[in-house]
Amino acid sequence: MYLLDHTIQLKSRSDRVEIFSFFDCHIGKKNCYETGISKVIEEIKKHSKMSDRWVRVLLGGDQMNAINMSDTKRFDFGELADWFFDSDAETIRERIGNLVEQEVKHAVGIFEPIQSLILGALIGNHEKTMKTHQNVNVHSAFCERLRIIDLTDEALLRFKFWIPCGKKRGLSSCVKLYLRHGYGAGRSAGAEPSKLTALLAEWEDADVCLSGHSHTFCIIPPKPVLYVPNRGRLPKELFQKYRYAANPGCWLKSHSSGASTYESMACYPARPMMTLKIVIWPFWNTKRMGEDIQRPKIELREYPIL
Repeated sequence: MYLLDHTIQLKSRSDRVEIFSFFDCHIGKKNCYETGISKVIEEIKKHSKMSDRWVRVLLGGDQMNAINMSDTKRFDFGELADWFFDSDAETIRERIGNLVEQEVKHAVGIFEPIQSLILGALIGNHEKTMKTHQNVNVHSAFCERLRIIDLTDEALLRFKFWIPCGKKRGLSSCVKLYLRHGYGAGRSAGAEPSKLTALLAEWEDADVCLSGHSHTFCIIPPKPVLYVPNRGRLPKELFQKYRYAANPGCWLKSHSSGASTYESMACYPARPMMTLKIVIWPFWNTKRMGEDIQRPKIELREYPIL
């Protein structure tokens, strides 16, 4: 597990923080929607140039498909991405000779334009399987080449927001985010909300919990938490804050033209091609029961890419 403090110095109370996530990209697989990933990256670059936005990115595991010919149970030449074969014969031989190396190189090239915004990457079950059974640490190679933090299999991030106020100490607030690659299996419509609810129950200190692996995009209703402030006089009524959980989905098409894929053979339903964006207003002012409250406001948003 990785514990990470990340401080962002804002310019004003109205600034917002946007956290984009990429889970289960499976780069190197034929039905990976690389065009969609690239579109989101272009959006991220555009948002990062806005004066009132502070953009960050999290990678949630299975960045590469990470299956080579040694894995006789899972490997299928027909599922390799078209770019493996889009060249002259000698180059194709070189790519086929080291499939996973090519996937790492290709994935680094995709995410390189937003490298400075990426806080780190989780290891997924595909990268973990290759490390365990073939002694090839594809995840470590990816993180080293992209120059980002290896977040291991799970991470707790403490975002600390701060605005300087002259000679005073300034304003500060905090949001905690827990993420892991997966949290159990299950394909039914009700499985994902149940898993995410259990994740919230386990990590009660986190404001936001993220989990992928099942390739099922899902944002559950926020969990209300009733409380009274630690200091000052008691309010007339209880205060309320929210905790959030989501699965950012995947970037694999379940149905695509051409050779069959694992997803089509397994009858996986069509997945929405979108990502999850967490929007945080660190210094949100509101009134509750006549009391002035300033605390972070959080929204989990669908970000569809067609």
